Amino acid sequence: MDRPALHLALAACLVLAGCSALGPDHTRDDRAVSALADARDAVNETDTYRFDGDLRVVATADGETERVAIGTNGTVDAAERRMHSTSVRDGEAYEAYVIDRTAYRECGGPMTMDLWGVENVTTDDWPMTTPAARQLALLESGSIYYNGTRTVDGEETVLLVGRPTTEALTRYQERRDRSLLGGPSVDDAEVRVWLDPETHRPLRSAVRFEVSQNGNSASATVDMRFAGYGSDLSVDVPVIPAEKRSDLGCPG
Repeated sequence: MDRPALHLALAACLVLAGCSALGPDHTRDDRAVSALADARDAVNETDTYRFDGDLRVVATADGETERVAIGTNGTVDAAERRMHSTSVRDGEAYEAYVIDRTAYRECGGPMTMDLWGVENVTTDDWPMTTPAARQLALLESGSIYYNGTRTVDGEETVLLVGRPTTEALTRYQERRDRSLLGGPSVDDAEVRVWLDPETHRPLRSAVRFEVSQNGNSASATVDMRFAGYGSDLSVDVPVIPAEKRSDLGCPG
């Protein structure tokens, strides 16, 4: 995958800073706000869970269209402040770990084979680095609606639908990398979260939006699934030799 497609994918997945506003008028349904608060509390009180997801991007740049698909799965041990994830792109798997305030990312590409990027996690709220909390955070501002109950995979769920603000999307980012789009405009952003009606924990989430700048555009979907809450799991970090570490993160 060439760099334009990669950067468009990262822009869509991480939502870079500098996006234009999505509009000042917001509706906050009281029942939805209450359900969101219950979900946030439930996630904060959960020690462990598993997640998996898919990112799909259709990007158009300089008249050419590319499709990008990235799969991810992992585990969260919030009690020990540890997280592990594996991302698969074009048949290649890349691992990442977050241990307290340090992130370790397996770098990709032939020039960085076996290299791990090491970076500080700049947050005072560690749970906000975890996938379930990040999905809920997108609904903290902007419009949010209570869409009743839905059956998902044979289970009854409560569906919340929101249109997040630019501020919420910016907080959703993982890194401050600069995309080839420069400061992209985000349009038609929508977030859906399906909650367990008894435990209030997220079971699934879906983020949909479009990114555009200077005639280039990308439409993206990020689907996440959550399971195994409170299960007996742990995150073990491999020993990374000093010569395989880049303390400035992955090159490029």
